[in-house]
Amino acid sequence: MKFLSLLLKIVISGFFLFSFGCTKRLGQSGTLIIKADKDSVLMGRSVLLTAHLNLKPGDLAKDYLLLPYVNQRKWGSHERPDSTGNATFLIPLPNPGKTEIQIIAVKAEKNNWMGSSNRDLLMAGNFMPDTCLRSNELSVNVKKRSMPVTSDDGHLFCVQWESWFIPGPGSWSSAEAVPIVGFYDSYNEDVIRQHILWFMDIGVNVIMPDWSNHIWGKKHWNEIEDGARGIVHATTCFLEVLAKMRTEGLNVPKVALMPGLSNGPPTTMIALNEQMEWIYQNYVLNPRFKGLFQDYDGKPLMIILDTGALGHKKGTAKSAFTVPFFEQTLALKAGELDAFRKAQVPIDDSHFTIRYMSSQNQLTRHHELGYWSWMDGQLEPLVTYFNGNPEAITVTPAFFAPLGWTASDSYGRRGGTTYLESFKYAIKSKPRVIFLHQFNEFAGQTEGHGLGKNHDIYLDEHSMEFSDDFEPVSPTASGSRDSTGGWGFYYLNMTRALMDIFRNKDNNSTLLAASITEISDKTIKLNWSVAGEIPKSFTVTIGNKVIYKEISVLTCEIPVQSLSKDVQTITIIANDVHTHYALSKTEFDDVLEKPIPVNVNLTFKFLK
Repeated sequence: MKFLSLLLKIVISGFFLFSFGCTKRLGQSGTLIIKADKDSVLMGRSVLLTAHLNLKPGDLAKDYLLLPYVNQRKWGSHERPDSTGNATFLIPLPNPGKTEIQIIAVKAEKNNWMGSSNRDLLMAGNFMPDTCLRSNELSVNVKKRSMPVTSDDGHLFCVQWESWFIPGPGSWSSAEAVPIVGFYDSYNEDVIRQHILWFMDIGVNVIMPDWSNHIWGKKHWNEIEDGARGIVHATTCFLEVLAKMRTEGLNVPKVALMPGLSNGPPTTMIALNEQMEWIYQNYVLNPRFKGLFQDYDGKPLMIILDTGALGHKKGTAKSAFTVPFFEQTLALKAGELDAFRKAQVPIDDSHFTIRYMSSQNQLTRHHELGYWSWMDGQLEPLVTYFNGNPEAITVTPAFFAPLGWTASDSYGRRGGTTYLESFKYAIKSKPRVIFLHQFNEFAGQTEGHGLGKNHDIYLDEHSMEFSDDFEPVSPTASGSRDSTGGWGFYYLNMTRALMDIFRNKDNNSTLLAASITEISDKTIKLNWSVAGEIPKSFTVTIGNKVIYKEISVLTCEIPVQSLSKDVQTITIIANDVHTHYALSKTEFDDVLEKPIPVNVNLTFKFLK
């Protein structure tokens, strides 16, 4: 749902690599050599590439941008080499068969976080340009595999997924991180396929494409503008990929669309009914897409975003306006909004089972009207009940408060602790639908262009820490506000592990996440969270030195005088428990047959 528009340095571990292919000299400019950790991989999984750029004297590696290509087409995150000319790439490969991988080097643009303003270079799927700075080629065989069968236990995990990355100069202009597939348009079928494979690997039942902004302020469905039509086309591409994968014999997730009644300026119920009729005629009844839509109480599920609560007779502008940016984005005064609600025709539910969705329900209390939530602004997400039974909850890696990401009561990622705490309420309440907020928004307001009177309310995505996407991203490429790199596969792996615990697939593993929450002149404060099997105690060490032994609390303070100015690693150990989930940043985890100890390393150094 897109509204209108530390003193720490993470040290990434190295990997032992095997080289395939040969060195290729690249003329007088130097050489670019790539190596891979394997020469075959399962469909949808990744290879780890290292690249070394060796330039002629006088040239600096940091002035270059490295771009990967698979079968001559751009695929993978762009990366900047370090001062020694080295860079690392995580390359997911969604299509079975032989692939040829190559990397090129181009001059980077200064003061451009993306490294280049040339979309033809950055976007996945574009052909490799004719350039002399090319690496050697590596051959990797991608093996087809059978995919996990999604659980049918009465609980639906629904991932919130965006299809709004439409070709144009504004796309990806403010992304908080760089996806490991690279920047992409939503028409790219390889990107869609890779997303779906990841969803299948973690056990997603339903994918929810976001149509919430299509008909803002319109009276009829046929008045939608080019941007909305582009998203409709992207959704058609998405459904076509699902159909192709089903033809391969894969048990793909189902689909539930999310149109909007009110989010920006409200549309009419007539326009919404026309939109749903179009969806029914063109998608649900389309023989190619038959069976792809999620059945919910006998009809396909339709989830309608309605932050103004126009779809409920007891809705009020007063309840919606408890959230300041709702009042701004709805663009009507309270009396006008309430009058608009009364003037609407009834919703047509003849083709679909209808559920409404709002957001920030901790303030609006819209869950008391039966509304589900896009995202709540508190650590305990609210459960929506239907006929006395828990029906829906939304879990998230981070969340913003009513005044946006930079407000003091927002919760960033905090090393995964926010996600663990949020998810534990789903595990406790066991509702019918669990929304995974969210996979791939990658958009936000630039500095000085936020909402509110002072333009300082930043919604959507803000930074690496203050964002809630969990699509795998490069651990090293810069985002629009950060230069330290992103979360890799960490949150995708954590999502699967938490879903397994929810579904009782693993009741013996412990998940542990931790972060440094505060640094002063005297102490460093740590905080951690656990899910699954709860340990009785924890041990905190720095190197071989034990700072705290067998403590039962989930926080501690370490005296700064205990630390040197060199790179150091604080380790938090959960005692007398184990886990089958590595929660890797660099690859999608397989569930480990042999359990491993539970610990988290926080590696850092003081900035000079």
